[in-house]
Amino acid sequence: MGIIIDIIFIIIVGLIILINLLFRSVVKTTKNIKNEANLSGFEIARKVSTKFCQEEPHIIKKSGKYLDHYNKDRNVIKLSPDVFDGEDIYAGVTAFNVALETDPERKNVAVGHKLNSFLVIASYLFIILGAFANNILVIRLGLVLFILTCIIEFVLISSLFKSDEELNKLYEFIKKEKLIKPVETYKDYNLLLILSKLATLPYSFINYFR
Repeated sequence: MGIIIDIIFIIIVGLIILINLLFRSVVKTTKNIKNEANLSGFEIARKVSTKFCQEEPHIIKKSGKYLDHYNKDRNVIKLSPDVFDGEDIYAGVTAFNVALETDPERKNVAVGHKLNSFLVIASYLFIILGAFANNILVIRLGLVLFILTCIIEFVLISSLFKSDEELNKLYEFIKKEKLIKPVETYKDYNLLLILSKLATLPYSFINYFR
């Protein structure tokens, strides 16, 4: 059983490295594609949160990269400078998807991300303590926790976009409010969300100390 856990962990770490490489490639590409709607990430996040959130959140700019997120406890959307001020497809898609988490029907997504972030810290602590104590069982408990965070992240991503019907409603909303033009670019690069959340999973806990 222990060997199986080790193998799964190595596979997941390998996948995260590959996802990071792909994510950064997609970011580079989409930063060179102009959002013809001429809206910044801040403006898009404000329009989306106004539509979905019962109590309009604060939208603030925080230093750093790829750690854009919604803090449900404080009702605050934190966007990196590239997203907050950007008028490209990367900024538009990222801002839209982060602001989408303010929707009460998706409230468990933001809560889940926070829980997952602290599970990542817990997994690191177990691995480090196990290494110092030379206790393979404690190390493997840390590995299991990290594997669990990846599974949870996939579930959270799938719950943000529940069905094809739900996606079509979002496309219509984007088109109606002229948030991202053409809307096909959102369809093409919506993978950004999946890649960003998985790519930043190992250090996602930094969000809650910024």
